[in-house]
Amino acid sequence: MKIGFLQSYSLENISFAKENGFKSAELRVGPQDDFFPGNDGWEEKALKVKEEYESAGIEISCLAGFYVNHMDPEREEEYKDLVRKTVTLAERMGIGTVAGFAGRVPGLEPVECLPKFKEIWGEHAKFAEDRGVRIAFENCPMGKFHLPPGGINMMCLPEVWEAAFNEVPSDALGLEWDPSHLICMFIDPVANLREFRRKVYHVHAKDAHVHRDLLAKYGIYHEGVIEHCFPGLGDTDWGLVIKELRRGGYDGALDIEGWHDAVFRDHPGGPRWERDGLLLALRHLSRWVV
Repeated sequence: MKIGFLQSYSLENISFAKENGFKSAELRVGPQDDFFPGNDGWEEKALKVKEEYESAGIEISCLAGFYVNHMDPEREEEYKDLVRKTVTLAERMGIGTVAGFAGRVPGLEPVECLPKFKEIWGEHAKFAEDRGVRIAFENCPMGKFHLPPGGINMMCLPEVWEAAFNEVPSDALGLEWDPSHLICMFIDPVANLREFRRKVYHVHAKDAHVHRDLLAKYGIYHEGVIEHCFPGLGDTDWGLVIKELRRGGYDGALDIEGWHDAVFRDHPGGPRWERDGLLLALRHLSRWVV
């Protein structure tokens, strides 16, 4: 098991990761990158990017490519192309997993999106299978107050995961598991892993903290009652989480997702503590990763 962080490609990020002992990277990719499929000379450029990470002793664990609403009828074809190109890039770079959102039909509840899920992701699953790549859905609701209402990602609730994986019974489809979103919905991450650990293909190491005093005063539908944070500063028991991941045979990366912590992040015009948060998270997670 390795610890890394979600990042865009840059020599600065590679250097920071190498100097501080990070061993993996989840790489954010898209059409804006000159090594993305469709851009001139992308294949050679993609191999060069991979070599730069390898030379630094860092494994690219996953390509983060489609955190969009794939079920938006006005952009469905555009996003289908985005997913296929992300899978194609992973195949070229020899990376086994790509990640993003499943999407959600506007106006429908998550479980009501299953027919559309089967239509879209059944096709993508076959495309990924043929190329030896797995697709991992992050479980972020993308709704207000970190909850499903109004969100753009149907794969945010455990009951929906189970139904979706039954609709498309492919080993190409799994989870980019992130306990912070479970904490926000008062779901026990460890108990959740006991049921779904076989479908965990990638892990976002991000946490959340419930301010119980604000919860008691305002309820869950109030800004600031729950906030995302770096591992070690929230409510997740990372020792038990890592133990449960290992019990299920997971030996992939724990990639820290930053930018969300109210304190340890880069504030425009204020303190720039994003790097500090990454280092605090690395030290915390390293207690259980050898």
